[in-house]
Amino acid sequence: MKKMQKTQKMTLLILVSLFTLTIACNNDDENTPAPLQADFSIEFIDDNTVKFKNTTLANTTTPTWDLGSLGQETGNEIEVFFPEIGEYSITMSVTSATSSDEVTKTVNITQDADAGCQGTLEYITGCGTKTWKLNLAEGALWVGSNNGSNTFWQNSDNDLITRTCDWNDEYVFSSNGAYQYISNGDIWGESYTGFDSDDCYPIADLPDDLSAWADGTHSFEIIPGTPEKLKVIGNGAFVGLRKAANGAEVSTPQSEVIYDITDMRTENEKDILELSIDYGGGLWRFTLYSW
Repeated sequence: MKKMQKTQKMTLLILVSLFTLTIACNNDDENTPAPLQADFSIEFIDDNTVKFKNTTLANTTTPTWDLGSLGQETGNEIEVFFPEIGEYSITMSVTSATSSDEVTKTVNITQDADAGCQGTLEYITGCGTKTWKLNLAEGALWVGSNNGSNTFWQNSDNDLITRTCDWNDEYVFSSNGAYQYISNGDIWGESYTGFDSDDCYPIADLPDDLSAWADGTHSFEIIPGTPEKLKVIGNGAFVGLRKAANGAEVSTPQSEVIYDITDMRTENEKDILELSIDYGGGLWRFTLYSW
């Protein structure tokens, strides 16, 4: 009888141990996060412009996008311009707190983007995407009388060194009508942009109410005429100098600005683009180059 009771106690002890182990394993399973599964959506904006959006169902770092021959980008949502027919493999890589993953999808572009791209549009965009900067020369920033006979001020060669935050700015035009301003992290600050003294400052120091003048994606149009005009569209869009607007020098971002295209030429194996704008008290002129 005692032997039977001892056997029953041992059996009960084993069952309790197994039950406890099962609960512990189940709890471990519940606490172990599911493997990260990267995913993204694809949306065609037009025949050659595609929006990619990170749709991974987890908190992740900012995705990295491998666009093959088109390079790399970062961001939870990006727009990519594909200039030529073809199949493009797009890979998005993300990392969470516990793991990382990547996913590749294919985009099929069915037509070249250069159909109808010619003349001034071709020059400014290269029938794809083309980046411009202020020309590395005296007078790239110029202001004077409307007929150009008097110079009120122009940048000197020394300004290329002391105002590097102007000369590293990028103005990017795409043949699909997209226009992007890239500050590369800094800004030439003056009183109208909220700074006490004229100098280079981090773009992050731009006051909140002027933030539209920071990096941004806008749009543009070429307006036929003599001369042809370049209109940049979107709150804060500008080329060359923020305060130069149509009919006034302003201290707030504008919804659009229209420039006369006064010259397009090749100089020392660089493309040169010259824009001017009547600000009411005279003429601002900006000379840019692309390489």
